[in-house]
Amino acid sequence: MGLGWRIEKRLMRGVGRACRVPPSALCASGAFYMAATLDIGRKNVRIKGLPGPVGFIGAGRVGTALASLLHTRGVEIAGVSGRDRQSSRRMALDAHLDRHVASSRTDTLRASAIVFLTVPDDVIAQVCAEIAEVGGWREGQGVVHCSGALSSEVLRPARDMGALTASLHPLQAFASLNAALANLPGSTFALEGDEALTAQLDTFVQLLDGTALHLHADDKILYHAAAAIASNYTVTLAALAADLLVREGVARDANTALHYLMPLLRGTIENLGDAGLPGALTGPIARGDTGTVIRHLEALEKCAPELGHIYRHLARLTLPLAIEKGGLDADVARQLEALLD
Repeated sequence: MGLGWRIEKRLMRGVGRACRVPPSALCASGAFYMAATLDIGRKNVRIKGLPGPVGFIGAGRVGTALASLLHTRGVEIAGVSGRDRQSSRRMALDAHLDRHVASSRTDTLRASAIVFLTVPDDVIAQVCAEIAEVGGWREGQGVVHCSGALSSEVLRPARDMGALTASLHPLQAFASLNAALANLPGSTFALEGDEALTAQLDTFVQLLDGTALHLHADDKILYHAAAAIASNYTVTLAALAADLLVREGVARDANTALHYLMPLLRGTIENLGDAGLPGALTGPIARGDTGTVIRHLEALEKCAPELGHIYRHLARLTLPLAIEKGGLDADVARQLEALLD
């Protein structure tokens, strides 16, 4: 069973109208279909049967980028609403939408078949409940948040009013709006929630050349922890490495040190993409170079003893990868293990 939305395009005026279609009709005819003609640059998209119209409540980077990218791919954006009129207008401008798309929360809800709550995680439940209290949700409407750590359960007030609920989380880092616009296409998107709604979100993922990762609600928090380790703590490790170069006078400041390290970091990411795990592993642990590891530990003890503990822990976690990769002699592996205890 699909969402049950049909878009009647008023092509001369460039607006659309969302209408309910009985579920039985959808079952008889199939849910949404997509027919698209795209040029190489993904511009001038002509698409029929896309889910929508879509509205956004919350004017942050993720919401603005999603609104912009979906709009350029043929999805009708019915409204965007920030905290106030000024933020709504700024979001529409940044997303390259018509000025009239910037609207109040009430108007955005009324005009949208699918509503994205792109607000901070801590207020998703609050905003959803506030809308429910004034009867803002309606039966069959799709309600989506973009949190990585939270499941669609936080949208329970909307579901209690008959709405379909889901979460769509881009597995990507957004340091700025420009980064979000550049990095979202081709990303992995974690989807969770009502199947009738996630099926339509799948279409959005396809439009963005992304990969859909379907999760259960209980998977979300560990999924997000994995994302934090892969992304956030990569930054932390780079900062620790940069700090060592600054302490030794190799670089004058952290960002100069980072500039020196970036080719290595990029090469490591490329190796991961090309060789996978454990094939991408290089370095003294992978080679069984006990002497180098000893010298690392001695130097860290003198210069940055607090980092010595981190080095030992990471090296211990690296040993199983090195053994799995092969080429590490069993006796050397035991020596390294004893050295790192």
